[in-house]
Amino acid sequence: MNEQLVDWITRFQKEKDIEALANLKDYCYYMIEPLIEEFTEKYGEDAGELLRLKWDKRFYFIFTKYQLNVGLPLDSFVKNTYRFYFMQVLKKAGY
Repeated sequence: MNEQLVDWITRFQKEKDIEALANLKDYCYYMIEPLIEEFTEKYGEDAGELLRLKWDKRFYFIFTKYQLNVGLPLDSFVKNTYRFYFMQVLKKAGY
């Protein structure tokens, strides 16, 4: 993982730095959007729009849980966590 990502994660987790969180959101969006597209293909445009509205609602909480020292790649963490979260959102919405 590059130093900039480690810095953003550390600043957010230790100092609740909102700028670092915003940078993480921008960076992770490109990991999350393909998942939204996947669920849109499976469940339709309304489902995709719902996920686009909801994806950042839990971002703050999700990033309080990521642990740098575990060695799980950020990409795997984000994709797996968001896949689970999106399935919950869609189930709750009746999909």
